Amino acid sequence: MEQQPNAEQNIQMNNGESGEILPESKPVRRFDWRWLIAGTALVVIGVLGYPFWSGGQTSVQPTDRPASAASKSAENYFKQGNEYVQNGRWAEAVDAYRQAIALDPNFQPAYVNLGVAYYQLGQFDLAAAQYEKALELVPDDNETAYNLGALYLQQALSAGSQPDADLLRQAVAHLEGIRERDPDIVQTYFSLGVAYFFLGQKEAAVQAFETFLERGGGQDERA
Repeated sequence: MEQQPNAEQNIQMNNGESGEILPESKPVRRFDWRWLIAGTALVVIGVLGYPFWSGGQTSVQPTDRPASAASKSAENYFKQGNEYVQNGRWAEAVDAYRQAIALDPNFQPAYVNLGVAYYQLGQFDLAAAQYEKALELVPDDNETAYNLGALYLQQALSAGSQPDADLLRQAVAHLEGIRERDPDIVQTYFSLGVAYFFLGQKEAAVQAFETFLERGGGQDERA
């Protein structure tokens, strides 16, 4: 049975920016155990088919990178896919991005967005394959790397009646790498907190959730 995603995924558009506005100044808040309980519950709810926690909607972040090597037709399919995404027409988005890739196999943003579309359809293995290909083409794309780490976490929590510890450790290793390379991706800390929580590493979970709050996590009004 296909699972619905709960973790936030970033989608590419055409301008090289994530569209994410980082807070200039946020008050530091100490960790509240209610956040840990609520966050854990929301992740589990997401595994059962509810959308991502922010605003009750799955957040798709437009960033629109240029398709430098793509043919005009490939870029047109790419833009068409983005329009489908914005209207929640994920299956049609898949078809459009696949057409773009068929015309330009090195069109990295199309792989990213195809991964997002597969993710939203609950086809996690296919989503992971697209993110991995996108990272082969652009290894320093940290937002796509985060997408993959969040996907590993989702797979770990969807593995059965109990989270898969090996997959959780894989998610942690991947997310910790992202945290070191780009500490400004605040969602990483929340995902790490969830992973550490399910691994039974209480102190690491608390630290991750506190950092998430200190960096303005949970105050995003976009979705």
